[in-house]
Amino acid sequence: MVIVLNPKGFKLPRVEKEKFLLLIRLGLDYNREQYLYCTKNYNNIEKIIDTISGILNSEVVFLQSCIRCGKDFPCSECNYNELCSTKDLPFSCVCPHCLRDRKHFEEYLEKL
Repeated sequence: MVIVLNPKGFKLPRVEKEKFLLLIRLGLDYNREQYLYCTKNYNNIEKIIDTISGILNSEVVFLQSCIRCGKDFPCSECNYNELCSTKDLPFSCVCPHCLRDRKHFEEYLEKL
């Protein structure tokens, strides 16, 4: 089973102190009032994914955030999924809806 996480906020089961500190050192932030983790630093994203996968005993992927409309979406919805080098990582991308709109797509290409 694959678990899809939103990098803006996700919950994990209670972890031991060492694992918690590791997650914080790797680049997660923790909101104690809402019990939510969020991604604040992407430098160690592969290690973060591996650590969370170990905690949840399942494969973990992150939602993408569309740079055009702001919608969060999973990579599995994208037609370019197989060609993408940042697949399932919590980076900005263009959602399938905005890619279908020729004007939005051309604007996106101009920014590259």
